[in-house]
Amino acid sequence: MQQAKPNIGKNILLQLKEGNPKAFNSIFRHYNQRLYFFALGYLKSEKEAEEIVQETFLKLWERREHLDLTLSFHAYLFKIAFNFIQKRLQRQVKDDELKHELADELVNFDQHTSNLVNYHHLLQHINRLIGQLPPRQAQILKLRKLDGYSTSEISDMLRLASKTVEAHLTAALKFLKEKLNAEKFDDLLLFVLTLQKKF
Repeated sequence: MQQAKPNIGKNILLQLKEGNPKAFNSIFRHYNQRLYFFALGYLKSEKEAEEIVQETFLKLWERREHLDLTLSFHAYLFKIAFNFIQKRLQRQVKDDELKHELADELVNFDQHTSNLVNYHHLLQHINRLIGQLPPRQAQILKLRKLDGYSTSEISDMLRLASKTVEAHLTAALKFLKEKLNAEKFDDLLLFVLTLQKKF
């Protein structure tokens, strides 16, 4: 059984606080694997766990001058990582809500159809189609449907005319509608698409 690594010494933390890259590298080598497995336990994704480690150490470096050496550095570092993990998890929930909302808005299921649809597969396909949208359309779609901003708020935020925002949103929904209408899901998905404008 491996022994737990000892905590980082105060002298290393003081050097980090003063901006010493060697001290930073030492802390990275000490904690990166532990942070990786900590994030992996929550996110179940190796790629996202690696990104959490990178984001955590970037934040540590950016805020090095504000380190409080009287507090637990271990707890501080893992708190940074956990905050990033929470944001990822919250974003996943919002992304799922967006896909469900679009499925409900774009697909009109009758009683027979609802029994045949592989709904999970439909949501996965909607997610792929969103990734095919032009960047501006995808951005406006998510701001409107995911974050709940009004057309006027998006207009102010992106410095676009309200009619331009509406045109992008309409084009995005039209693209999704046409793609879903043109493709079948395991030959079981029989549906009638309806486009409901919600500005």
